[in-house]
Amino acid sequence: MYAEVVVDIPSKSAKGLFHYGIPTRLRDTVRIGSAVLVPFGTRKLTGYIVGFTETPDISKVKDICKIQSDTVIPGQMVKLAEFIRDYYMSSLGEAIAQMYPASVRRGKARIKTESFVGLAVPQEDARALVVSMKKRAPRQSQTLETVLQRGPVISKRLLNKGPGSTRGAVNALIRKGILKEIKKEILRSPVKGIPRVQKAAPTLTPEQKEAVAIIIDGLDQVSPKPYLLHGVTASGKTEIYMHVIESVLEKGRSAIVLVPEISLAPQMITEFLNRFGRNVAVLHSKLSPGERYDEWRRAEQGDAKIVIGARSAVFAPTKDLGIIVVDEEHENSYKQEESPRYHARNIACERAKMSGAVCLLGSATPSVESYYKALNGDYKLLELTQRVEMWEMPSVEVVDMREELAEGNKTIFSRSLSHAISHRLADGDQIILFLNRRGYSTFVLCRECGYSMKCPECDVPLTYHTSSNNVRCHYCDYSERVPSICPKCKGRYIKYFGAGTQKIEEEVKRMFPHARTVRMDTDTTQRKGAHESIVNSFKNGDYDILVGTQMVAKGLDFPNVTLVGVISADTCLNLPDYRAGERTFQLLTQVAGRAGRGEKKGHVIVQTYSPEHYSIKLGKDYNYKGFYNEEIACRKEGFYPPFSRLVHVVISGKHLPAVESYITAFVRMLQSKSRLSNQENNIRILGPAPCTLARIKGMHRWQALLKINLDADSYSLNMLIKEALEACPLPSYDIITSIDIDPGSML
Repeated sequence: MYAEVVVDIPSKSAKGLFHYGIPTRLRDTVRIGSAVLVPFGTRKLTGYIVGFTETPDISKVKDICKIQSDTVIPGQMVKLAEFIRDYYMSSLGEAIAQMYPASVRRGKARIKTESFVGLAVPQEDARALVVSMKKRAPRQSQTLETVLQRGPVISKRLLNKGPGSTRGAVNALIRKGILKEIKKEILRSPVKGIPRVQKAAPTLTPEQKEAVAIIIDGLDQVSPKPYLLHGVTASGKTEIYMHVIESVLEKGRSAIVLVPEISLAPQMITEFLNRFGRNVAVLHSKLSPGERYDEWRRAEQGDAKIVIGARSAVFAPTKDLGIIVVDEEHENSYKQEESPRYHARNIACERAKMSGAVCLLGSATPSVESYYKALNGDYKLLELTQRVEMWEMPSVEVVDMREELAEGNKTIFSRSLSHAISHRLADGDQIILFLNRRGYSTFVLCRECGYSMKCPECDVPLTYHTSSNNVRCHYCDYSERVPSICPKCKGRYIKYFGAGTQKIEEEVKRMFPHARTVRMDTDTTQRKGAHESIVNSFKNGDYDILVGTQMVAKGLDFPNVTLVGVISADTCLNLPDYRAGERTFQLLTQVAGRAGRGEKKGHVIVQTYSPEHYSIKLGKDYNYKGFYNEEIACRKEGFYPPFSRLVHVVISGKHLPAVESYITAFVRMLQSKSRLSNQENNIRILGPAPCTLARIKGMHRWQALLKINLDADSYSLNMLIKEALEACPLPSYDIITSIDIDPGSML
């Protein structure tokens, strides 16, 4: 038998399967899904076994070098990888690579062990030896007594128990066969420091009970449709997840719970640990390689039946899957930006279908695509219209910043927000201030000549950060010191414009010096554990005001927060993206939902220069259905999803003429092939044109947007796109092609 192996390199470098011999020493251990090290040309690369054959495709077959790990992905996951390859136009090797921890792929996965010293003789014999050795071998006697009292002891701890426990005494007892050295596995747990409080499950509201009953009924169906749980903020969606998962565990099955942001994971993990204890494993990118490998193995071996994590946790190697929960299903962070550019919501639905499991999508602001599917019967719609404990929804006040400016207020805060902050601080309440832009100022400008500091590698302004007195590019991380004089005209009038979270924090401290303020954004949460530390400190009342980006906008539960201020609702609204209105509505609704999650009623103040936009007007009233009706009409008119599928093709390279030439040739080739294959009516091509961000990291970027009819065969059209790209002659310069199916962003 020969192994059929796909290699973990991009699709352009490796087409199809490669056959390898199986050495005798590995014949009993290799399986479909095994990660193996194989010779590939002059290199040795990681590959994945996807099948076996008796007839190799070449006469001289090289052997597999070794197995990268004893653990394997479930066999069904290879089928899921094939779905990713076909739908998202990646290589099979790239798709399977997503399903393994990086340490396994690199052959660096190691089980952590510790040396213990334990008894090698019965306890009665050991007690007699302690007495008999006291005079002639007192150190050995003391060492043996320690092991008798404590049981197996870690070797290094035994040697720290005083002068009696020396290495010589331990070794002598081992040589005599009285003690023995034992190797034990030590699990690297990412949840060691999380306190656990056993809590009884709260009584469900009538709406929650009905939703739980319907979802549990789906667990016994052969192929249940996905459920869309549309519940207002604080309506108890997490409690529904946990009730259903209790039923899943009773049936001996497992569960996966996805959260969109790592910042949301600690709170969700704590709730699940309190309910389910050691049955919970955690998978996300902030874990150390060792922690991730051990948690992955716990799921693979069935020691943990519940896996909680961010996007990649959808590939957790759980067996007998009963449910996949996608919390905040509308979030764009579920879309991966590197190949394979999968969407975790889509993968969750597909994996659940393959496993006969339930897929439960939850959100207070469902994506337009998901709600459309629910209304058309592809999903089952469940709705929660009231908050638990009958808490009132916070009142929302929209402030027109144009009027504030006309009346002489040039500060970041409207008068209404300033007064509200003062009153809430006086009452001992907590406040969240939200701005979806980090840094201090969004650009630096010379007021004498108009020169603006831009990244030399990207076509974007540099953002000013006061903590380092640097300007930094948030795309390539280029940074430089802020000049004291203009590099162009040598003028001294350097001015900072725009505001980020860092500037909001500074302004809050200036205006409210007695308030304890903390900031949560990408800059303050780079250190491991920083998310949890900030969230816990704020929840415990160590701070009065939390300033943050979208990290603070969703999922977090702070009962003492009674005021939320949205500094600028226009940040997303003015982006050149067909989803700009949807994202604005979602962010406003989600961040407003952080207020009034306790006995005190909440209040939300939204500052905007576009108060007449339907996303803001309807967001003020939490009118999701009204927003959906407005948005779906715009989508239909523009032939955007859910009425079409989008494919975003981006060609990038160092040399602009080569990029323009290549993408022009691709569009012409695609038009020609679509006519020849009678697919011309199924595909609309916009472009080629420069990308909104026309240069990133020194690479010029041009794009073409393909709108594809839903009735068309997606596999045939994907193959057509691939053929068109491959048929175009590559220029002499390096060109990078990016094909993004169902793109999360048009930038």
